Amino acid sequence: MKPAFVSRKGVVTSEHPFSSIVGLSILEKGGNAIDAAVAVSFMLAVSQPALNGLGGDFMAMIYNEKSGKVEFINGSGWAPRRLTKEIIVEKFNGDMPRYGPLSIVVPGMVMSTYSLWKQYGSMEWKNLLQPAAQVAANGLPVSPRLELTTRNINETFHDHETMNVYAAPRWGRINMQRLANTIQAIGENGPSFFYRDVGQAITDYVNSMGGVFSYDDFTEYLPEWREPLSIEYRGNKIYESPPNSQGITTLLILKEIDRRNAPLQGSSKVKVFTEIYRHAYSIRDSYIGDPRYVDIPINKILDDEVFLSSMKRLHDGDTTNFVVTDAEGNIVSAIQSLYHPFGSRITEPTYQVTLNNRASDFKMSGPNEVGPRKRPLHTLSSIIVEKNGKPTLALGISGGHFRPQQHAMLLTNIIDLGMDIVEAIDAPRFLWDGTEVFAEDGVDAEVRKIRYPGATGVAHAIQFINDEKIGYADIRGDGIALGQY
Repeated sequence: MKPAFVSRKGVVTSEHPFSSIVGLSILEKGGNAIDAAVAVSFMLAVSQPALNGLGGDFMAMIYNEKSGKVEFINGSGWAPRRLTKEIIVEKFNGDMPRYGPLSIVVPGMVMSTYSLWKQYGSMEWKNLLQPAAQVAANGLPVSPRLELTTRNINETFHDHETMNVYAAPRWGRINMQRLANTIQAIGENGPSFFYRDVGQAITDYVNSMGGVFSYDDFTEYLPEWREPLSIEYRGNKIYESPPNSQGITTLLILKEIDRRNAPLQGSSKVKVFTEIYRHAYSIRDSYIGDPRYVDIPINKILDDEVFLSSMKRLHDGDTTNFVVTDAEGNIVSAIQSLYHPFGSRITEPTYQVTLNNRASDFKMSGPNEVGPRKRPLHTLSSIIVEKNGKPTLALGISGGHFRPQQHAMLLTNIIDLGMDIVEAIDAPRFLWDGTEVFAEDGVDAEVRKIRYPGATGVAHAIQFINDEKIGYADIRGDGIALGQY
C-alpha cells in the first residue's frame, strides 16, 4: 500500500513522481486541472519513454464543473493515406506487422493536448511544457523498471537510433537533448511545428525504412471531440470512451454483471466473469471500429443481449494514465500510449521522437479493417463516475486489451463491495487473456497464479467523498498521488 493524498483543493495522481510534482506545481501557480493535465502529459512523455511519448496517442474524459458536463477528446492517430490492405497482403501475407514502419499511425498526443488546452486552459501553453523540456535537457535517470524493459526487448528495435537512445545502464541517464529542443519548439510555436517540421522528418525517416507516410497525413491531422458513452449501473452513471475506443466493452461487462446478478466474490466470480468477458469482447470485435468508416449501432449494442462466440487471443500493451482535479472541481481522467513498449521500436533521430505501433491492431476484414486515414480499434479509455449528478470517481489503468476487464473489476470493487480506491486498486486481480485466466496470489480460484503485486496494470484514481478528494497511485507502479493543502 502507498499513501493516498487527501485534499479539499487540487490532486494529481500519475505513474511517475516527476509528472505528479509538475502537475501539483501548476495547480499551486493558479492553473486549472486542464493546465495541470497538459504539463503532466508532456512530463510523462519524457519520464516514461517506454510507455508513451510525443509519437503516441492521447485520450481524456473531462468534467467541467461550471457546465456540469462530461466531455471526451479522442487523440488517437489515423493511418497513412497510402496504407492499404493490398500492401499488407503483398509484404506480410495479410498479417499486420506488430512493429516496424508499417505499424505506425500519425501521432495524436501533441494536437489533442493542445486542443484540450485551447478549449479550457488558463495558463500560457509554453509554460506548461517548459518543465518537461527541462527534465529532458538534464537527461532522464534510468530506473530499474525502464532498464529491465529496454534490456528485454532491445533485440526487436528496428533502428540503431532507438538502441542508442535507450540502452543506458541502470541509474545512468538517457540523453534527451534533442527531445528537449523539440518540446521547447512545440511550446514556442504550438502543434504546427510538430505536424509540419517533425512530421516531415518522420515521413522521410519512416519511408526510408519501407513506410508509406505522406506529409499531409500529418498536416491534415485533427483530434475529435466526442460525446462519451454512459450507462446507469446500480445508481451510478458510468462514463466511458466512445468508438474507436474499446470503452463500450466495459459497459457491456457491467450490464451483463448486473443482468446476471453475477457473484462478486469467491471462485465462482472468476468463472462467471470470464464468461461475461468472452461475450463482451466478441461483441467488440464484431462491431467496433472507426465510426467515420463503419456504422456502429451503439444503442443496439448497449440495449440488446448479443452473444457471439468468436474470440482471438488478447495481448497486453504498455500505457500510462493519470487523473487531475483542481480546487473548483474540474476533472481530467487521461490516458496516453505508444501501445507496446517503445511502440514501433523506431525513433526519428533529428527530433528524438519514438513512434507508436497502433496500426498493428488493424485487421484484414470487419469493422476494424485496415485502410487509409482510418483510426484503429483503440485500447485507450478512461472513466468518470457520477452519482446524483455529481462526480464520485475518476480512474484509469494501463493494460491494453485487458482494460475493460480491469475497469469492470475496479468499479465492482468500489460500487458493489464498498471498497475505497486504495482497497479497490490494491486488491489482487485476475485477468483473461483470450485463452486462459491468470491471477495474482490472493485470488480464490484454481487458475495460473502470478506473484502479488504482479503485472496486471497500473491504476490511478481520485475519489470524491463529501468535500474530500482522495488520490491514489497503484502499488504496481512507480507513481505517487500529490495535492494541495
